[in-house]
Amino acid sequence: MDGARVAGPVSGWDCKRAMGLFRLFERMLEPTARPLDVAPPKKLAAFYWHYVRQARWLVAALFVCGFTVAALDSTIPAFIGRVVNLLSSHRPATLLRETWPQLGAMLAVLVVARPFAILMQNLVTNQAIAAGMTNLVRWQSHWWVVRQSWTFFQNDFAGRIANRIMQTGPALRESVVAGTNAVLYILVYGGSAMVQMASNDVVLAVPVMAWFCAS
Repeated sequence: MDGARVAGPVSGWDCKRAMGLFRLFERMLEPTARPLDVAPPKKLAAFYWHYVRQARWLVAALFVCGFTVAALDSTIPAFIGRVVNLLSSHRPATLLRETWPQLGAMLAVLVVARPFAILMQNLVTNQAIAAGMTNLVRWQSHWWVVRQSWTFFQNDFAGRIANRIMQTGPALRESVVAGTNAVLYILVYGGSAMVQMASNDVVLAVPVMAWFCAS
């Protein structure tokens, strides 16, 4: 019972701090912002840019977070190889004393830097973009649709119009997030793997280069 009394306030305080952090990211984009003066374009690229430019700083932050996560992930194979070299070149009795700066740096990257980068990537994606950008697209699409003439609604099914408004936001947001994260991760992780392999032997990098060309 005493342990439960001690843990309760701590958990409540941590929850409040977490909620405050979530609200900070959720307020970065106003989902009910007034639409731009021009209607959404009909061409696909222009249609994407019409909405993405209103959240361009969040997309840029997502790009930076994705690049950082991919770069930190690419260090894991290098760290494994480095640890193997350290174990083979040092005696067990003196390993920690002689190599603690290198091991400490690896530990800091894997235990501190990488989790922090992943946390920031998830906060930008799930708290700022997922809710804000999705509802921004929905709200502005609704704003333009309700200003159409009566004939516009008579010539189509109301359910189909409503479904397009509701589904356009998630589809646009998911394609932007997935495209940014997936393409960037492949380029950074694959590029770093190719460089590491080529540093040992150029022949080892040939399969990765072939995979890049095929994809």
